[in-house]
Amino acid sequence: MQRRMYLVYLLVAALLVLAPPSAAAHEKWFVDDHEAYPVRYELIWSLPVLIGVLVSAALIGALVVLRRLAGGDNLFPRVWFLRRFDPAAPVVIAIQAAIAIIYTAVNLRLLAVNMVLPGNALGYLLAAAQLAVAFSLISGLWARAGAALLLLLVLAAGVLFGPLAMLEQSIFAGIGLYIALMGRGMVDPDRFEPAPALDRYRPLAPTLLRVLAGLSVAVLAFSEKLLNPELGVAFLREYPHFNVARTLGLAWFTDERFVLAAGVVELAIGAALIAGVLPRLVIFAMFVPFNLTIPFLPATELLGHLPIFAVMYVLTFHNPALRVDAPEGPTVEDTVAEAEGAAPAKRAGQAAS
Repeated sequence: MQRRMYLVYLLVAALLVLAPPSAAAHEKWFVDDHEAYPVRYELIWSLPVLIGVLVSAALIGALVVLRRLAGGDNLFPRVWFLRRFDPAAPVVIAIQAAIAIIYTAVNLRLLAVNMVLPGNALGYLLAAAQLAVAFSLISGLWARAGAALLLLLVLAAGVLFGPLAMLEQSIFAGIGLYIALMGRGMVDPDRFEPAPALDRYRPLAPTLLRVLAGLSVAVLAFSEKLLNPELGVAFLREYPHFNVARTLGLAWFTDERFVLAAGVVELAIGAALIAGVLPRLVIFAMFVPFNLTIPFLPATELLGHLPIFAVMYVLTFHNPALRVDAPEGPTVEDTVAEAEGAAPAKRAGQAAS
């Protein structure tokens, strides 16, 4: 058994090392005239898309093999201290999503900086709705109502900017459903998180979050790279140093090839998240491409990626035992209640002495 685990760790290291380098920047955020580069749906039958599908299938197949070698444990690799952070997951994802939403609202955007709202009553109303969602998520006051409003904002993005834009922001639908089912946490659930009927669906929350986040990543791989390589090339004209291969002297690795390679990688990551095979391992592989661009781009890159970082946190630390049966330790609410109950007794003891 020990030799098998050594083999598993060796295969994991090989997958992470041999994975093609990619930078997960959102081209639409940094190309001013991104609307001049429409999605070319006829490229769906092109060779890069076929390669992306084959690589995605190969990655999922490799993960299935690794899971079998790990004894069928879908939470591999298990790190003993990870489960201690799980109770804070709803708070982390709520606050990080709220910060990103505030940034788009005050700039009169809808959920993403490339979706510009009109400077009229409708635009200001949608911006105010985003601020209301953010206040609810940060404070924890009626967070489930705020999550429902967030779902409506995703639908509004589809109405105003088209179904493709709505699918690109499906990560916010995942966050909304996660908070609606799990609750915000660290507040009195009876006063500020009504709708106890939703509690029975809590086990579905991480799955919905993972699938919708994966869908968002996969759709963006198509809309900004595989079906729109010209947009990626326009981005590289502004930031040429992101084509690392060409910087290293590989002249044949043109900007277009780099964009398509990045699209293949992002599609594989999105498909792996949707498949749900060894999600922790997939998240570990995401850390490099999704953090690589932050030091080299404006603050929009960090603020816009806060929701995906929050999703990565939740899926990394998620422990089903703590969420469903809760036999392994107290939740945050239990800890707070215990501390509040112990405080009066402690003061009484000090007074008696």
